[in-house]
Amino acid sequence: MSSKRKNQPTKRRIEHLYGTTAGDVTSLSISVDPSTGEFKFNQPMENAYSQVSYDRPKGPKVLTRIPQSAVSMSFDAKDALSKHYDHTIAVDTNTRLIEGHEVSVTAVVSFKEAPPPEGADAYWKLDIPFCWEFIDLKTDKKENLGWVAALEELLYRGIIKQGERVGMVVDSDLGNIPAINARQVPVFDATYLPVGVQLIYGSADTGSENVVNRVLQAADSAANQVLDVIQNGDVEFNKCDQPTKWYSGYRIINADVVQTGDIKF
Repeated sequence: MSSKRKNQPTKRRIEHLYGTTAGDVTSLSISVDPSTGEFKFNQPMENAYSQVSYDRPKGPKVLTRIPQSAVSMSFDAKDALSKHYDHTIAVDTNTRLIEGHEVSVTAVVSFKEAPPPEGADAYWKLDIPFCWEFIDLKTDKKENLGWVAALEELLYRGIIKQGERVGMVVDSDLGNIPAINARQVPVFDATYLPVGVQLIYGSADTGSENVVNRVLQAADSAANQVLDVIQNGDVEFNKCDQPTKWYSGYRIINADVVQTGDIKF
């Protein structure tokens, strides 16, 4: 089962492995490796993923959804991430009204498993390579635009490379994520996900016993910290001298204005 913090969640978690058969079938078979706990669907599958949720009156609250290979699936988030992705990154966009403008900040947080310190069962090193700032975004899909901007900059800097397996943790557009991951629809405007990239869903407002949720909370905090320094005047306000059809101004803000810690369980 998923790695948990010592303070267990108050609402009972429901953990599932899902997959959609590739075509019509008359039966299903599943194999389990007793040494690793991994599951394998023995039929061709599409859109295979693990999911953690809890019940609530208006319907299940999804905490995490991690795309995985149908021939090697795990309930454990740590194992699923390490086996299926070369890079894992969380991206979150927050917006605030500052000086009469809607200022949106997209925070990018990379996280990598490392040997745990004494007393911890698992440990992830966090890094914030950059944050994007946008002024007066002209779209309701602010998060999606932020994902595209983050990926383009990560590729430009060589932090990720074309074809590498990249898991990007996001907290919106859950219903469209399967189609986006399958390249059936664009992630934003006419832009599709680069080859090798998969969107991982995580909720930022709950699920702190899971690394996926914790790193998204770190991205949310980083975006708010950048908005704070802009609002407080510690960073000069954007001159808005590079407008496009999507925004009045944009720039990269260095992560030295952000404080964050690593994650351990």
